[in-house]
Amino acid sequence: MGEGNEQKVSGKKIRSHGAGLAMRVSCVSIAINVVLSVFKVGAGILAHSGAMISDGVHSASDVFSTLIVMAGITMASRKSDKEHPYGHERMECVAALLLSAVLFATGIAIGVSAVETIGSGPEGSRNVPGMLALGAAVISIVVKEWMFWYTRAAARKLKSGALMADAWHHRSDALSSVGAFIGILGARMGVPVMDPLASF
Repeated sequence: MGEGNEQKVSGKKIRSHGAGLAMRVSCVSIAINVVLSVFKVGAGILAHSGAMISDGVHSASDVFSTLIVMAGITMASRKSDKEHPYGHERMECVAALLLSAVLFATGIAIGVSAVETIGSGPEGSRNVPGMLALGAAVISIVVKEWMFWYTRAAARKLKSGALMADAWHHRSDALSSVGAFIGILGARMGVPVMDPLASF
């Protein structure tokens, strides 16, 4: 009896520690994404870059996705009850699926906006993005790639599917920033349509 109780207490401590680490990683993720999204959208507006504005919106969607992850992890860490005799671990899978749906919807919205921009007027009438947008893309690539490795390390340690999905969201944001960088650079080199194409 004593050993069984000790194992239960130990299991609760492990779950509590795991949930605490996941929440800490998620809070860091939210804080950085809020700052990064405001910076990128601001840079996109000031430097006339649709690609950077889209990239900023992508970072803003990361904040919402991380909140989904936090909710999923919180529910998954609850102990079993009459309605859920085997625990709430599946709620983390639900959070990962919901996050995938958010990513899909965000991608479609940004793509539609880019197509509208591409078809909005002749090539010569488009604004050429400023250097600020190019610098913002470089900063975003570095920060988001670091966030990917930071979040993935925690996800592997905790064996968390939802946290791993959030890590890959950071990687997708880093890759979208690479696309934004290429588009902004191309627009500055004399092909203005490259900026909305990068947004797409």
